[in-house]
Amino acid sequence: MPKFLRAMSLFWRELGPEDLTQIHSLHVTAAKALGRADLVRADSEEFFAAILAGNGRICGVVDGQGLAGYGLLQWGRAPVGEIRTALGLSDAMPFALLGGASVRPDLWGNGLHEGLIERRVILAREIGVNRLGTTSAPGNTRSWTNLMNRGFEIRALIEIYGGNLRYVLYRETDKPTLPNSGGLWCPFGDIATQRHFLRGGLSGSAWRVTAEGDYEIAWSRFRRNTVDSP
Repeated sequence: MPKFLRAMSLFWRELGPEDLTQIHSLHVTAAKALGRADLVRADSEEFFAAILAGNGRICGVVDGQGLAGYGLLQWGRAPVGEIRTALGLSDAMPFALLGGASVRPDLWGNGLHEGLIERRVILAREIGVNRLGTTSAPGNTRSWTNLMNRGFEIRALIEIYGGNLRYVLYRETDKPTLPNSGGLWCPFGDIATQRHFLRGGLSGSAWRVTAEGDYEIAWSRFRRNTVDSP
């Protein structure tokens, strides 16, 4: 967990059916605050109910005001199969998707999103799932930078969720996260160059903010993890 979260009055727990209304309400509130429908998929209360009914697990964090954040660990429901295919994983490989995550807007910037990523990685390891995938919109810099901070690398770029562009990120829970040493730097908005790098077998493995305030991604050969092991 990020160090600055340890001083906050938070209680982490797994969420259940009794939390369904709060989960969906927070999802709607956070998406509205973000103000970009193309960056976050709109999920129904029925979607979250299906996850809680056996298609995944939901990690949560609460404070004195109620639900402060949640994060999905998902399997057995779309788009898990599509993400598995994008990563080149066979059906025999244990795999789960880090689904949507939301944090109450008044707590944005406190590391809760990154903490929810770490919680789900730990949960996946505990239940014997060592391959994780997730998606993030290129324009949602808060999302993919947090994922890369927790060891995920960009392995694909696809259109999904009604034709919206998404990075597909990957990590393995049972292998150490190696430090980044840079690579070929590219602005995150240069989609054509990033597609070229991906076709050449490169992955997005690090990020930085330039002196001008622009986000860039370093592209290098797959180093941290591999998807072709049994």
